[in-house]
Amino acid sequence: MIRLLAWLVSQTLFWAVLGVISGPILFVRGFRLLQRKRLIMDIPRSTVRGAALGPVEISGKAVGPYTLVAPLSHADCLYYRIAVQSNPKKDFSNAKMRELSAPLYVDDGTGTVMVCPEHCELDLEASEDRAEYGKAVLAMEGYGSEGAEFVQEFCIRPGDQLYVLGTLRENPWAHRNPATECSELSRIGPGFVSQAEADLLRQQAFPTLNPTLASGTDLISDEFDYHPPVILMKGGGPFVISSRSERELVMNLSWKSFLYIWGGPLAMLWGLWEISSRVNAAGILSGNH
Repeated sequence: MIRLLAWLVSQTLFWAVLGVISGPILFVRGFRLLQRKRLIMDIPRSTVRGAALGPVEISGKAVGPYTLVAPLSHADCLYYRIAVQSNPKKDFSNAKMRELSAPLYVDDGTGTVMVCPEHCELDLEASEDRAEYGKAVLAMEGYGSEGAEFVQEFCIRPGDQLYVLGTLRENPWAHRNPATECSELSRIGPGFVSQAEADLLRQQAFPTLNPTLASGTDLISDEFDYHPPVILMKGGGPFVISSRSERELVMNLSWKSFLYIWGGPLAMLWGLWEISSRVNAAGILSGNH
């Protein structure tokens, strides 16, 4: 199989066909990246204090009243996402994912805004990247015990510098709901883990902890409003949480869009020329015979 693969990769015709197929895909992707770049540049960057309802960009550090423990790295964090892929060669955008968050806020010096990170486009470095995942932990995380070969974990830790592009909207959970938040284990608002649940999850990760003592890392919990009037979350447009600055994101989108928009058609034209050359050569040879 390896020899067959090596032979296939060494064939010019293989790359020509690949260029014809991937060229249009890269071209379309390049325009989408260009649209994303223009959208980021068009949305006004705002401070928390001066932010208006609607699409906003906010930069600041991640803060929160208490932390979770990430199941793979065992790091104290405010939010984690685990992506489980049965085939590591596939795109992780199609992987099974689980995400969990304590109340998460961004502090830019002018104030704090609550962020609901659910279903965001996460642009962070992986805190853990493993080829295999323990079956016991995998089952605990809600996945089957079979077929998981590759796992990535992403974390937002207290103090991390974040860039958030999303929609600032009136908080549907601005008032505590006694029916859904009826105990100390009930989740807060859009599904933030309570401090009591965070303690239980930490004790599962560290079985030697004394179960009678609070185990969660308690930050300055009295300073945070669990039901603020506004919240930053996914709306009608893109929702991105990144560890890179706006400038870095725009530069990255610029060179990628340029490469895809120009490289895609060039790859397709080269592939068509190479294939037609071979077809013509084969026709000449058959005509001579």
